[in-house]
Amino acid sequence: MAQQDHDAGFLTLSNLLSLARIPLGAAFIGVTDQTILGLLIVAAAVTDGLDGFIARVSGTRSQIGLMLDPMCDKLFVLFALTAFLSRGQLEPAAFMILILRDLFAVGTYLAARMVGFVIPFRPRWAGKIATGLQLLTLLALIYGPRYVPLLVLLVGVMSVLSIIDYGDRALRRSWGGQTA
Repeated sequence: MAQQDHDAGFLTLSNLLSLARIPLGAAFIGVTDQTILGLLIVAAAVTDGLDGFIARVSGTRSQIGLMLDPMCDKLFVLFALTAFLSRGQLEPAAFMILILRDLFAVGTYLAARMVGFVIPFRPRWAGKIATGLQLLTLLALIYGPRYVPLLVLLVGVMSVLSIIDYGDRALRRSWGGQTA
């Protein structure tokens, strides 16, 4: 489906749903109740699922929305993981593995922009799976800590696959080849 490039404005319902993940993530700093933390994660997952769907069906899909969605995902995860790290519920090495893809994505995007290369924001399957696994890891940190090491490993593997997938796509695009 072709991207609609009309100016839908910044404060669309889909963009507001994306932006809602920032305060949801920031709430992890002061909240310790397991039920509330679980609800924050569920709310973040619901807003992540709805924002793109609403943008597509309402015709308000935009470049700003395509940038906001992954940025808000990354901020939510960063806030939540930082809270768990600061409480001693997450090891520093696991923290780094869980945010590896996000750090790489932001660094690559900024480096590309500095040299004049524009990387379009398009969701990819590996990135979506990695984000989903990050959310599952957050739930495991609350309700099933014994599953955290396995989930950290899965996030690490999917992060590497995601980095390869995005890198391959960017290289093919920059060399004028076909993209998947």
